[in-house]
Amino acid sequence: MTAPSSPLSAALPVELDHVEFYVADLTAETARLTAEYGFELLAPPTELGGAAERCLSALLGQGSIRLLLTQPLAATHPATGYLARHGDGVAALALRVPDAAAAYRTLTDRGAEGLRPPRSEHGCVTAVVGAFGDVVHTLIERGPEVPADRIPGLPDPAPATGAGSVGLRTVDHFAVCVPSGELRETIRRYREVFGFRMIFEERIEVGTLGMDSAVVQSADHSVTLTVIEPLGPEAGGQIASFLADHGGAGVQHVAFSSADAVHSVTALAERGVPFLRTPGTYFDALPARLTPLRHTLDQLRDLNLLVDQDHDGQLFQIFTRSQHPRGTFFFEIIERIRARHFGSNNIRALYEAVELQRSASEVAG
Repeated sequence: MTAPSSPLSAALPVELDHVEFYVADLTAETARLTAEYGFELLAPPTELGGAAERCLSALLGQGSIRLLLTQPLAATHPATGYLARHGDGVAALALRVPDAAAAYRTLTDRGAEGLRPPRSEHGCVTAVVGAFGDVVHTLIERGPEVPADRIPGLPDPAPATGAGSVGLRTVDHFAVCVPSGELRETIRRYREVFGFRMIFEERIEVGTLGMDSAVVQSADHSVTLTVIEPLGPEAGGQIASFLADHGGAGVQHVAFSSADAVHSVTALAERGVPFLRTPGTYFDALPARLTPLRHTLDQLRDLNLLVDQDHDGQLFQIFTRSQHPRGTFFFEIIERIRARHFGSNNIRALYEAVELQRSASEVAG
């Protein structure tokens, strides 16, 4: 682990606004996220775009999390090609900015790939720049009279009521997989272009497999990217498998924060969300490593919750079993008790847990 580093460029005033998923079946994915994950439908499915970019979009929410689901209706919509290459997945991390035109100009001057210049629509100004792989950053500026969370073209969103919530609060971080040799360049780009800080880096080796990772974070802490690459171009393991099955760099998982992981995971499991199992030996060895500040050992074992600590506190986390047709994308639930960074044992546990699932799938196949 390294100490936090200063940004190479001045930080831009950006906040995470929403996460856009491209999906092949918006109705089915909306039903899954509302029934299993407790999200509310804030803006109903609505047809957007002209003839070349016709699509169907809907906005879901829980806590401060906002998910925009988009299904293409035209062969020329960007989502059509994305879905052919990757299947359903995270396509855009939308960033709220006070001045979209100025942010676009600054980012492109610093080397960002400008994909769509600023344009005004429905009281908002939006622009698009490249991020990594086929994922982009949508810049969004809302006027003072524009309702919070408005997505241009969608009906004004209904306020989230909390009905059906399982206690998910915010997006804690995104795990981003990149091909071997691209980690440093990706980190450099976020520091130089966006002014993010690098707050953590780690090398994990499990037998002959492993990964390098580094974490960059926006000034307001609302955007945290854990960037991961396999140890070498010929390395096997889950990161290499993701890159092969996904078709290049992309978001492997999105982590949602909870104030009470036991409550959230119990509720999610009751709704049918499948989670990765953790070897019993992990919990057998836990008392010698640390004493949980919250939750009992039996609760952690029953729910397969991992726990780790840094000098500030502890965190509890668990990973869902991928329900993606390609076995790539999944979610994480995380509870932090003052912990600010990513414990080495938890990163290793993520790697080993997903590796165990991947190996079991290969044997079964």
